[in-house]
Amino acid sequence: MKIGVGGGVIRMLGDRRPLVELYRGAARHAVEAEQRGFDFITVGEHHFAPNQWNPSSFPLLSYFAAQTSQIRIGTNVLVAPYHNPIRVAEDVATVDLLSNGRLDLVVGGGSIVGEFETFSINPKERWGRMFEMLEIVRRSFEEDAFDHEGRYFRFPNIRMTTRPVQQPFPIWVATLGPKMIARAARQGYHLQIPGFGRARFCWKIYTDELRKYGRDPGKFNFHIMASVIVAERWDDRASAELKASTKHFRRFYEDQKTVFEGTAHALDDHPSFQPVAGTPDQVLNHLEPILKNSSVTHLQANIDFRTITLFEKEVMPTLRRWGRTPAV
Repeated sequence: MKIGVGGGVIRMLGDRRPLVELYRGAARHAVEAEQRGFDFITVGEHHFAPNQWNPSSFPLLSYFAAQTSQIRIGTNVLVAPYHNPIRVAEDVATVDLLSNGRLDLVVGGGSIVGEFETFSINPKERWGRMFEMLEIVRRSFEEDAFDHEGRYFRFPNIRMTTRPVQQPFPIWVATLGPKMIARAARQGYHLQIPGFGRARFCWKIYTDELRKYGRDPGKFNFHIMASVIVAERWDDRASAELKASTKHFRRFYEDQKTVFEGTAHALDDHPSFQPVAGTPDQVLNHLEPILKNSSVTHLQANIDFRTITLFEKEVMPTLRRWGRTPAV
């Protein structure tokens, strides 16, 4: 199993550093993650956020590429409905070239209603736009020239003369919805899910649909993103720090209207609010029945960089032996 970490720019409560320092700090985290042997680091995407969450993933990842040499870099997630597919294809190819084939593209449908409103995108169209965008991106990397006439996009005579290093290029769809998981399998994309709670359920839907369409599950990757909190001792102080670490993210989502309101999706399902927490032994004991003999190929452990040494030394070596080897 490959082990990664979340990165990017998010201003935490009480942090008053200039924004330029936050961006440079994000790059330092990428360098540190590489030095400590992590396999990948990813950045998310939000817009107009009070915490100044980084809105532009590809320039930031280009900076990561320039500062590192081995660690894989990626989006997690790129909010696909907001983007022009041709520009995404060009940006993906450019960053993959700059990083010499180290970029991963993980896309999602988005969650913040205010963002959709400002971009003049109907949230009900988010999945349709996402899958149509991915079709265009994939064809841009595989075909010399083509026309696209779809529901949301119309492009005559696409000629992508800048291609990524990686062929085929790795694309993940991030979702927990059974219908979207099945669609990702039908169209041949890797799968990423948030949190551990529904891992077996999601993997079964995904593999059943892959086999239905003649695809070998062994050739596809399964990525879980989750928060993992470790401490030398788990006492009242550690518990208080855990609550403080999730307070910022909870406040961000509680202060915004999301596309999940009125659905079965609860705020507490967010992986940032359901961390695996404890001493290294406690964390590994919790994760062993979930990951040891699983089909998981990638784990993004969103950790506090202040405890990165403890995670690196006491948790990561065991996690690497669990799950399965990535397909690509």
